[in-house]
Amino acid sequence: MTTIVLVHPNERCPQFQVFAVYDAPAVRHVLALQDLNSRDEAEYVAHNMMEIYEADHFRRVIEVGERIG
Repeated sequence: MTTIVLVHPNERCPQFQVFAVYDAPAVRHVLALQDLNSRDEAEYVAHNMMEIYEADHFRRVIEVGERIG
């Protein structure tokens, strides 16, 4: 199963991050990682990674209390 993860900026990382993660019962690999400065760019990269890696899932990680939009 491949999942694309878009992480919004937080205390540990001030940039958006997009991961492509392969996850199987005994194996977990990060296939790709990009640090990005803008939300629009991160959304674009995540969408492209969904197609490139034929991802099964998309996950967005947002800190509690963060404003979206």
